Amino acid sequence: MTENIIKTVKIQNIINECDGIKTYIFNMKKSNPNNYVIPKPGQFVMVWVPGVDEIPMSLSGCNNKGDWAITVKKVGDCTKEIHNLKIGDYIGIRGPLGNYFKIPVEQSKKIILISGGIGIAPLKFLATYLNNRRISFDLIKGTKSNNEIIFANDFQQFNHDTSNIIYCTEIDNDMFEDSTRVAFYNSKFEELAHTRFEALINEYLQNNISDFIVFTCGPEIMMYKVFQICQKYQFELYASLERYMRCGCGLCGLCALDPLGLLVCKDGPIFSSESLKNIQDFGKFQRDPTGKKVSID
Repeated sequence: MTENIIKTVKIQNIINECDGIKTYIFNMKKSNPNNYVIPKPGQFVMVWVPGVDEIPMSLSGCNNKGDWAITVKKVGDCTKEIHNLKIGDYIGIRGPLGNYFKIPVEQSKKIILISGGIGIAPLKFLATYLNNRRISFDLIKGTKSNNEIIFANDFQQFNHDTSNIIYCTEIDNDMFEDSTRVAFYNSKFEELAHTRFEALINEYLQNNISDFIVFTCGPEIMMYKVFQICQKYQFELYASLERYMRCGCGLCGLCALDPLGLLVCKDGPIFSSESLKNIQDFGKFQRDPTGKKVSID
């Protein structure tokens, strides 16, 4: 399959989003004009840094010219090496891989996107896709602090008749025991992320808006709470899961989800609420590089 062939691409642009997070833009169409595949929101690529490692990265954008974007947070050896790259340097890209977010055909559905941390990357791709098609949505964008708010300039260009961007950040407040506590600046709320999400749903329900579809990406504990709320109200949910993987094509098995044996690289990374309710690992366990199960913090 062409998407599993590594293409060497030149970095065309680098955007310093904030301290420790950069967006890298490269053109895949020029490197592979005869077999070019247009990626869809939610898909990922395997990024190869010669002599270091190959790691999965969600796509944070794509345009009609064939420019793709990945947004990289410096957290490990490979991402540190990526952060050392400059415009004109080369990296290896394999993809697009995996499935993608299913956009509702019915325009009557109320769409809510919920991100946490670097999980905003694939949701930014999705939000741009929706905005370009004038499909209405709300985006709750969570970070640890003001210093980690990214894509603000991109979202500022959106048509705000069809989109509502809600910025949130963690706060230091001893009355909250949960690390997902946030402050919603546009409405001046200070409460847990999933509590505010449920409050937003209730506001819509009071206005007779009851048909929702929810997309989420971020820390899995956060996504699990969003899942529980969606189950309570019987809303359709799609979550982008992250697991350690070496191959990206179903060979290594490190991204397997028990007890169904689904693979994040092949069957995901996007999983529906119908699948999530049968995945016992969701919100609880993942595998380390040796394949051993470890708890999700």
